[in-house]
Amino acid sequence: MPPASPDQPPEAPMTPTPLSARPAPVHRLLDPVILRIVDRIDIRPDQSVLEVGAGPGEITAHLAHLVGDHGIVTAVDTDTSRLTPTNVIDIQQRDLDRDVLPDTYDRYDHVVARRSTKPLRDPVDVLEQMIARLRPGGWLLLADILPSTPRVYRAPDATDDHLIAAVMNRIRHTIAGSDEAGTWTSNTETLLVNRGMTQHCVHIGTETWTGNQPGCRLLADIATHLHPELTTEFTDDDLDRFRALMADPRVLLASYTHRVIHARKAD
Repeated sequence: MPPASPDQPPEAPMTPTPLSARPAPVHRLLDPVILRIVDRIDIRPDQSVLEVGAGPGEITAHLAHLVGDHGIVTAVDTDTSRLTPTNVIDIQQRDLDRDVLPDTYDRYDHVVARRSTKPLRDPVDVLEQMIARLRPGGWLLLADILPSTPRVYRAPDATDDHLIAAVMNRIRHTIAGSDEAGTWTSNTETLLVNRGMTQHCVHIGTETWTGNQPGCRLLADIATHLHPELTTEFTDDDLDRFRALMADPRVLLASYTHRVIHARKAD
């Protein structure tokens, strides 16, 4: 069995949600990783946090818990229909291709951002806006999915091995649009250093997932979620077989490669 990445926790945080309530796939792939890193950046009561790409709001709720009743979390997304405003959570609808982020320079103690799966005209500009809104000494946390080739370590037979890899590859391209669309930039770390960000730490991880365990059940859910898009390349029988394989304990594969960067703005 391939060794797990040293950053990798057990698969339990990947527990699937009911299909009727499932959020967009990219959030389900990144949120468990973001939650682990968020708790390392010392978000305290009464602070303010900007969240870019809030999605269904799981991270938003956790941030609101960390800042408490007198803090503020400004949650930004193109689609805010799944977010609920509170006395702590301020919801702002923004299209990152056309609209500037809310507020002004040095406004937030921390910024947490998940890379949009929509191709951005100028992702560097979006990153620079986030850095500008971050107060000196504050932390920026960026999460994205890196291009990677699906790896299947074990399957019932070679045909199944090929099908799993092909569907996983198609899912990733459907989510990200292209190899580069799912990442912030090809030189994110250099950009952060050049913009005065210090103490940056990069977490890149790939988990090992077994059939009928949470990670593979998540992939089955995502295949159901993306069924109309996937049927342009696969038959219904193919997708039924893929979901059956995701419930087969003989299957062993590598998850998508995620990256989380957190960096501190110089005082």
